Amino acid sequence: MYFPYMRGKQFELAALKEIAPKLTPSKVSPLIEPVNDNIDKLCGTIDTLNSHNIVPHVIVNPQVGDLASDSPDYLEAEISARPVSFIPCIRLHNQNIPYALNLLQHFVTNQVPFSLFLQEDIQTNIVLYTSNSVANIMQTLTRYSQGFSNSLPRSVIINSSFPNMPRNADYSRIPQFFSDAHNTYKTPLIPNQIGFGDFLTIDDVWSTSGGPAFVIALHITYIDKENGNMYVKHSLSTKSPNDQSDPAGKFKEALQEMVVFANATPSLDQNTLGFQEYLSIHASGKYHGLGVPKKLSMMHHIETINNYI
Repeated sequence: MYFPYMRGKQFELAALKEIAPKLTPSKVSPLIEPVNDNIDKLCGTIDTLNSHNIVPHVIVNPQVGDLASDSPDYLEAEISARPVSFIPCIRLHNQNIPYALNLLQHFVTNQVPFSLFLQEDIQTNIVLYTSNSVANIMQTLTRYSQGFSNSLPRSVIINSSFPNMPRNADYSRIPQFFSDAHNTYKTPLIPNQIGFGDFLTIDDVWSTSGGPAFVIALHITYIDKENGNMYVKHSLSTKSPNDQSDPAGKFKEALQEMVVFANATPSLDQNTLGFQEYLSIHASGKYHGLGVPKKLSMMHHIETINNYI
């Protein structure tokens, strides 16, 4: 199963709402880390997912954003008060365990489904909780000892696969390897692995906004039909790379490069909802700001993996 890690920004929630009808519930289980204090928008997204039989995991003690907290109690109660179905996911590290134990014990005692996002090797004995969790999620295996990761039932490995660069101008125009996790999870890297995940076409480093866009970069993923690996193509604007002028013109340049590449690359699925919207924008010549292409690339990425696994 694929666990796309989504931070609950405006366009990430919008991506989930729009792509929901295209997803197969047995293949995709979104993991949402809420970062904005607008619970209504979050629950609206969960409700849309529910209407398509998808029950997302929601981190109830986010590490970043408006709702950052070591205690999961407040956010779990806020969402549970709404008529939506979700799996509370508790972020655990060695310092915050005391804040989470009461709610974890409540979940176990009352047989409430929950998941764990384990940020490091946990020194405390948490077998009671990992054995009852529906998913034990880890980020990059190198953070954990082999003994710890091998001991977990129903494990999920999330990797930061996007080759992030400090400036858009630094991205290579040559497609870069993104991941092969959509294949390797079928022959698990560790015992009991049930799924994989990534941070989509963005990096796992948290920021409230991007830097100045001297160069506009569009990122699109595809799975090579010959070797089965996923690659990411970066399409870049070329005009006025030393200033922020004419973002609409720069976007048009980058989009043109993307469309030309897609037409020459049969492995890139142009029938996804996200890419179809890119083509519609290309045909209309309209510019909708830089949030929309981020949304479309995320939608395309999720649907591409959904259709493959």
